[in-house]
Amino acid sequence: MADTLSLDSVRVHIYRHFVDTGRAPAATDIAQMLGRDVTEIEQAFVALADAHVIVLAPGTHSIWMAHPFSAVPTPYAVHSGGVSYWANCAWDAFGIAAMLQRDTECQCRCPDCNQQIDLSVKQGSTSRAGIVHFVVPPRRFWDNVAYT
Repeated sequence: MADTLSLDSVRVHIYRHFVDTGRAPAATDIAQMLGRDVTEIEQAFVALADAHVIVLAPGTHSIWMAHPFSAVPTPYAVHSGGVSYWANCAWDAFGIAAMLQRDTECQCRCPDCNQQIDLSVKQGSTSRAGIVHFVVPPRRFWDNVAYT
């Protein structure tokens, strides 16, 4: 009897890969790490997406987002420990710092006014106070998480 694949183990491997490399793993990467069939990992990806743990690129089994990480370039490049990451938004840039538990560097532009913004985190703090404005109410984030 084959043992049951744990969605938690797939999730942990997804996040570990993002933390280590700054990139999303493919289903083949996770299958190899866990000694599983790729189809089984793709099914796990779908289950994790259905549970709002990850977001798959439309019509694929490729990871698009695993908050706070983005698999595709965004205006929010976060650098830490010699690795570059893409955050989905300003809030997620701070989420990456919190997840890594180390200093991060993130310079970006305000999507509204195009003013330079420093989202860097040093010793657990930002360089200055600021305001976070959510255009979409949090209860509606998953209506269209890519837009949110």
